[in-house]
Amino acid sequence: MGLRGETIGRVLRHAVALLLLLACVLGVTACKRDPGGQLPAASGEAIQARREAVTGFALLRAYPDQGRDDLAIAVEFSRPLVGTQEFDKLLTFAEKVGEGSSWTLSDDGKVLRYPHVPVNSTVTLRVSGALTAADGSKLGRDQELKVFTGELEPAVGFASQGSVLPAKESRGLPVVSVNVAEVDVEFLRVRESSLPKFFAEYQRGGRRGSWELDPSWYDEDDKDSRPPISKLAEPVYVNRFVLGGERNERVLTYLPIGDIAELQQPGLYFAVMKKAGAFKDEYDTAFFSVSDIGLHVRAYKDKLFVHTASLESGGAQPGVELRVLDARGEPVFKGKTDGNGNALLDYALDAAHVITAARGKDVSMLPFNQPALDLSEFAVSGREQAWFDVFAWSGRDLYRPGETVRVSALLRDHDGKPVVTKDGKSQSLFVRLKQPDGKTFVESRIQPQASGYFRFEKQIPQEAPTGRWQVEFRTDPASKQAVQGMSLRIEEFLPERMKLDLDSMDAVLRAGQPFRLHAKGAYLYGAPASNNRFTARLAVMVDQHPLPQAKGWFFGDPTVELPKDAKDVVDAALDAQGELRQDIALPQEVKGNTPVKAIVSGSLYE
Repeated sequence: MGLRGETIGRVLRHAVALLLLLACVLGVTACKRDPGGQLPAASGEAIQARREAVTGFALLRAYPDQGRDDLAIAVEFSRPLVGTQEFDKLLTFAEKVGEGSSWTLSDDGKVLRYPHVPVNSTVTLRVSGALTAADGSKLGRDQELKVFTGELEPAVGFASQGSVLPAKESRGLPVVSVNVAEVDVEFLRVRESSLPKFFAEYQRGGRRGSWELDPSWYDEDDKDSRPPISKLAEPVYVNRFVLGGERNERVLTYLPIGDIAELQQPGLYFAVMKKAGAFKDEYDTAFFSVSDIGLHVRAYKDKLFVHTASLESGGAQPGVELRVLDARGEPVFKGKTDGNGNALLDYALDAAHVITAARGKDVSMLPFNQPALDLSEFAVSGREQAWFDVFAWSGRDLYRPGETVRVSALLRDHDGKPVVTKDGKSQSLFVRLKQPDGKTFVESRIQPQASGYFRFEKQIPQEAPTGRWQVEFRTDPASKQAVQGMSLRIEEFLPERMKLDLDSMDAVLRAGQPFRLHAKGAYLYGAPASNNRFTARLAVMVDQHPLPQAKGWFFGDPTVELPKDAKDVVDAALDAQGELRQDIALPQEVKGNTPVKAIVSGSLYE
């Protein structure tokens, strides 16, 4: 057993030595550097989606385009289109889409837009191959595309700015939203001493970024530096409000601020709103006041008329304390309304000032840097308001080349009185007649007649271009903007009918007395038929019923022979007023021995 154990021990020792030797051999092999084991060289290439180049005139894409107020379908082309084409006939829909809408062309001429399309629906657009580009090339073939309009983008904003909400029975602050379920709104109350500064910096509402509400560069020592809203107002309430409405429905919701105790204190409030869960650096803002005082102000040259009334009952509010605050928030003028709610202040308007009206717990305010009548929410166009106006008119708005244009006008101030210059003389006017191509045909100065009446006359040449002419009035000939204007049509046309009136000075003729004819001709559009040819024929017959009150009775001798055919008696031209007066002798057969009816029929020629 002992020998066997020693033998086993020797065998194990030899095995261990063999294993160590093998490990060393392997270790030596592993330690050698493998030249093919380094990192490979950089290779591969980025996958890029390349848009196929479009050559010639082609339709690039059709896509839903959401504007500020509506959802539209836009169609983009590779080249500008001819703007005078009938796009509503060249681009149609298989379904009934946007009743009353029409295609509009973009300024660059490459995009057509069709507004008021249904949301979240697929429409079939058919484009005619006759569509023409500005260079004369055509689309070539008819195309049909499917366009999915999708949903409206979420949007929310205040519906009004500067609202005065009655302290009682107010529906709340109006908010317009689309596809927005909830909003977070923070309310701040503007300090009374900061009112002028607030209206100077935050006179408009709408969307604002954080850099506007809390500018990091604000410097208290710099008077021109814009202060953050926290320097002008203090936060009083914040909450989340739930908005109603179905998907893709534009809905008006009133935030119930009348039930919030923190917002019942009279004064001016500033509201900041954002969509719940949204973290864009942009907020919708609005300012409003809570009061029962309705404030109406009229500014004159050196006076200020103020009227106060209750928003709840509409009745005048007497005893309302009025104060005018300057840019620093300090009162510079004060007054009080009488028993009728009126006050006439000996104060000249200053745009940097703010007027406040206080009675009990109610306070209202009106900044003088706001528009006197804010019509920004309405589609109002035309020239800006002025202290005077020109009221122009013409007997007609359609003339032919060769005729004389006659235009009348009145120049009046705000009170409807004739305008006079500083030296007491009447103000003259400059009238400009412009051709359809925009070129000035004539410009002249006209002086007023009695009661500030102006009259302008100008003959249009026979070779004048036809179309829509413009008559413009100015007080300064160098001014680019006309005070008033009107359009006239100069056209070569033949009216469908002319008007001819025939009359006689005598209802009954005696024997030997001529037929005194009076003819008057005119065109139906108003111009007299001056120098037009006029012809007339005379016919006579026995009148057996000369008395209207004796229709059943017969008079005269029916056997008297009179000319049976009408005779030509007049062939002449009307005068400049389109009139003709001529005596027509009756036939010799009319001797006065029986009642005779004389009939004159006239013809007026172009």
